Amino acid sequence: AGLSIAVIGAGSVVISPVYADAVKDRRAEMKTVSKSNKAIKAAAKAGDKAKAAAAANALIAAGKKFATLFPKGTDRGTLGAKATRAKPEIWAQWAKFEAANNTMIAQAMKVAGGDLSAAKGMGKTCGGCHKPFRGPKPKKK
Repeated sequence: AGLSIAVIGAGSVVISPVYADAVKDRRAEMKTVSKSNKAIKAAAKAGDKAKAAAAANALIAAGKKFATLFPKGTDRGTLGAKATRAKPEIWAQWAKFEAANNTMIAQAMKVAGGDLSAAKGMGKTCGGCHKPFRGPKPKKK
């Protein structure tokens, strides 16, 4: 499907609801991952395998949705830097994107299985996507 964008007035952009929902949904899942990652680290530090596993399972569930939340046409090159930080490289390097996501899920699965030492590596797995595929925050005016 083609991208539906309407330019209105002085440079404002209205994003097709399908794309806006995908961006909104992936932001929500990213927040779940971030909160889960923090909870994993706190639980691991406290030695609480049950809390770490619960947080890891929430992270895994969010991670498994990611591929569906990045339809083509929802990158910052198309929608603009204010709409999304997703770089076009995601779709140009889809296999690398999926591999990085799968690495994060695999690390969380170790934590869910009771390996609290795996919690230390969770942040690096997030960077596997963020460094190559996420642009900088838009400048505030």
